[in-house]
Amino acid sequence: MPDPKILISIFAFVFGAVFASFAGVVAYRVPKGQSIVKPDSFCPACRTPIKAYDNIPILSWLILGGKCRNCHAKIGVFSLLCEIFGGLGFFSAYWMYGNTVEELPILIALLLTVFLFLVMAAIDFETHDIYNITLILFGVIALFVALWRIFAFGESPWSFVGGAALGFGFFGLVALVSKMLLKRDALGSGDIWLVGIGGLALGAFPLLLAILIATLTGSVIELAKIKLSKQDKESEIAFGPYLLLGMGVMAIYGNAILDFYWKVVL
Repeated sequence: MPDPKILISIFAFVFGAVFASFAGVVAYRVPKGQSIVKPDSFCPACRTPIKAYDNIPILSWLILGGKCRNCHAKIGVFSLLCEIFGGLGFFSAYWMYGNTVEELPILIALLLTVFLFLVMAAIDFETHDIYNITLILFGVIALFVALWRIFAFGESPWSFVGGAALGFGFFGLVALVSKMLLKRDALGSGDIWLVGIGGLALGAFPLLLAILIATLTGSVIELAKIKLSKQDKESEIAFGPYLLLGMGVMAIYGNAILDFYWKVVL
């Protein structure tokens, strides 16, 4: 008989992909002031309603080749990536924190965070903006996670306080220096709040690793886009999705990464 945890993990992946698909709907409609409930999903190009069999996360995009069945308009690969990351996020959260009753609140918080991060990443990717309401929701989750880890697992509160101070202070300083040297805003205020809140949820050292992951990933992808002539060197870059990726990885796999670091690297 298959391991129940493996079966539940597979279901978690499926549900994560489904919620990621809905996150895409939220991210598309909210900036336009549209309802996230009605109408049903439709093609943004031809406005044709999408049939249920063409609205299966991941599979429908692959079967249709990333195009609308009706008008053949392209559906960006970012939509596919969101659904994949949603599935992986739910799968990973359950795999790492679906073991004990004490971890259940952390698991629920992580599932909510994955969904919220997907919405924030999609909106920032399209509009280069991070909404205050999403930062407030993230702040509530981060505060809950920090308090639970302090009182339930006996972790030091100074790590989370230091993480928040590092996030706000470091990125605030980077934004200030960048504006002085470049005469323009290199980082938005949303990015500063995002990293500051992330520091509260993760702690100081995990936040540094999250920023490292975001910087390396963002550099590779953005340089590749420039090389492929898909982006001008002077065009504005949405750094939020990379920050969200780095913090998401550390939120779920942070303990495992730190254990590996202390045992193997040092």
